[in-house]
Amino acid sequence: MPPPEISKRVLDSKLEACKFAFLKLSAVKTTRMKNYKQLRTLLMLKEISRRGADRDFLKDPENSVTRILCSVLKQVVSNSDRSLKSLRGFQYETLDDQEKQQVTRMIASVQGMGSRKYEPETVDHLEDMTEPIEMEIYLGNGDGGDFGDIVLEPISWPLESQLTLEWVETLMGLLNQSTWKNSVSEFSLILPHSVAVSLVDCASQILEKEANCVKINGCSEDSRVIVVGDLHGQLHDLLKIFDQSGRPSQNQCFVFNGNYIGRGSWSLEVFLVLLAWKIMMPENVILLRGSSETRVSAEELDFLKDICDRYGEHGPMLYSKCIDCFKMLPLASVISNSVYTTHGGLFQSCGVHEESPNPSLLLGSLEELDKIERRQAGENDDENITLNHVLWSCPWMADGLSESNYKGLLWGADCTETFLQQSNLKMIIRSHEGPDARADREDMGNMLSGYSIDHEVESGKLCTVFSASMFSQGSRNYENEGAYAVLEPPNFTEPVFVSYTVENVPRLQHQIISDGSSTQQQQMWENRTGHGFASMGISNPPSWTVPLPNDPSQILQLREPPQVFEGLPLPDNIQEPHKSNYDYLFRLISALKQEIQTRDNREKELMDHLTKTKATLEVISQMSSSL
Repeated sequence: MPPPEISKRVLDSKLEACKFAFLKLSAVKTTRMKNYKQLRTLLMLKEISRRGADRDFLKDPENSVTRILCSVLKQVVSNSDRSLKSLRGFQYETLDDQEKQQVTRMIASVQGMGSRKYEPETVDHLEDMTEPIEMEIYLGNGDGGDFGDIVLEPISWPLESQLTLEWVETLMGLLNQSTWKNSVSEFSLILPHSVAVSLVDCASQILEKEANCVKINGCSEDSRVIVVGDLHGQLHDLLKIFDQSGRPSQNQCFVFNGNYIGRGSWSLEVFLVLLAWKIMMPENVILLRGSSETRVSAEELDFLKDICDRYGEHGPMLYSKCIDCFKMLPLASVISNSVYTTHGGLFQSCGVHEESPNPSLLLGSLEELDKIERRQAGENDDENITLNHVLWSCPWMADGLSESNYKGLLWGADCTETFLQQSNLKMIIRSHEGPDARADREDMGNMLSGYSIDHEVESGKLCTVFSASMFSQGSRNYENEGAYAVLEPPNFTEPVFVSYTVENVPRLQHQIISDGSSTQQQQMWENRTGHGFASMGISNPPSWTVPLPNDPSQILQLREPPQVFEGLPLPDNIQEPHKSNYDYLFRLISALKQEIQTRDNREKELMDHLTKTKATLEVISQMSSSL
């Protein structure tokens, strides 16, 4: 019986894994490593992954483990010159005598290998091979102790902004490795501020041209679509999805349902990686807007702090560009004229039908969705009712369409049926809700598997997908799986949900933003969240970020004042959240007074300097005229 043929999907996944491994290893600067074992392992693993990325070799089912190992050895031999160059560039000053001897032996071994030939066709048993070189896999376990010696090369923006697969893979590898260093202090050395700005600017230009509802048509028989839910700044969940499902390609489209930033440690990293893929494959990577991608939510999630931790004084400018980029993100997609995806859900119509008993809660249509202005220049997205509904609405089990206690709507299975029927669709895949949102909703799926089937009606289904595994909200940790949906031809209406977990991930330690103790800095940012206002129904408290009047695109970040403004004495019996809200306002007023005083002093110093300069010029002019 002939051996089974390897499927194209399995082959593609193996190829992508090997390419990713090779580029990740290539990002490490071997000539500056301090540990001999690291160097030796990197050289060997690079050659293994290089050979593993050979499509013609992998797809041959005759290639047994023996043949693959022999071929790897052959590949090492053929690249012995490159290995020798790396070995000879090693910094011997950092080694002890024993390690120096090991490197010398390795050089001799590689030189000897270069003079031999190993043909897989002539080898039938592993014993026929020469004595194998000792290889120890050196992979950190996430404790941060083993990664301090690894030096990561900074990435530069490509000429003419033409991103390649190698560039994007290198970016992902660098960002992944930087997370294991458990520090963001060196982030700007790995990903320079100018590169991050270029990513956001270039992607914004592409996103701005897309419709509110992106149509994904022309799917071939061997293509498929991956729908990803909330990531909440969990970079390693995103990388896990790419590793399991494969990268975006001409035959594999990705739709991301929003909420890229969140309480996770790597919000900026997630957003930049997705922008890079969008720039490289704009037709095959669809980025939708989530409820986190608004100015109000970004402030509540400390997104500015995350960026300032990484880029210091340059952070506010990048933050402002990210906020503008959020406004360019489309709101929904329709896959193969059958599946509607969005972040939150359904929305009310802007029209009024007199025959409707409740005209204010009439269900909206795809035609109306295309007409709303998502790129509005206003600072507050709350003014756009339809936008809020798309981002914040949730399904429930009761029939009808009604207002929720926040910004969105609640809709029942009858509304799902109406929307699918009127739009000639078969399915809705939305996100927005994870295990935290469903914890108190016993009538809905608990999302612990990363997805739920919420409505099953005559015309189709409504599903929710959530992609942040092991999600944490406040002090509560949910041991949930993340999930993504796989849609395949012919009609793309029977999704396969793939669940997964990413447990061993690095945790970012708190970074000191400026001079002062970490406790003070943490308190500073906690005081800026204004959580007490939310409990009073105020979703947009006074902000610590102020657009400058002469250039609204530039954001001023107010600093924590050394002294807090003393207002009127508060009653002794004042309770929460009112006490916290007063404290919040007093600190904000003090920060504003401090900024005004600082600017007044600067202007005074400038005027004094100009006055002295003018007097000096007048003296020089008089002296010149007398000559």
